[in-house]
Amino acid sequence: MAWYELVLIISVGLFIFSTVGSIFFGNIDIDADVHLDGGFLVSDVISFKGLIHFALGFSLALTLWKEVTGVSIIVGIVTGLVFVVVLYYLYKIIYEKLQQSMVYTNEINDMEAEVYYWSSAQRTGEVFVTLEGRPVTITIQCPDGIDLTKGQKLKVSGTRKLVHPVINN
Repeated sequence: MAWYELVLIISVGLFIFSTVGSIFFGNIDIDADVHLDGGFLVSDVISFKGLIHFALGFSLALTLWKEVTGVSIIVGIVTGLVFVVVLYYLYKIIYEKLQQSMVYTNEINDMEAEVYYWSSAQRTGEVFVTLEGRPVTITIQCPDGIDLTKGQKLKVSGTRKLVHPVINN
């Protein structure tokens, strides 16, 4: 096995690990922040992910070329740089689309909720509400005289950090 094939296997493994980790566990970047005046080329491309992308393109080109020559190295370098730039813009487009589809709601007004936990002694507990299309647990606080039970459905108002039951008189 040639060295460039080993680099290809390692870079593909890291690329898959990084991608799967980002999908299931959020943004797991091992990137170091480089604060230099250079915009996109310095701080966003020169990173751990950028290095993985370059190694992926470079070693793929050498593996497809099947030999190491001056021309294959130049083709590998160009391919690696193309991978870095294309994948950077692909990540940027995907990130912007995800940001556009998320609506950050802070105020909660008359929203349906389900009691998850309730402590009668402390007059506080937690409820499930649906925010941005996913269930979120939020703390609820009730005035004296109102007792809640687990699984009870009610309407709540407040903020992401604390809600109160909506009492209809």
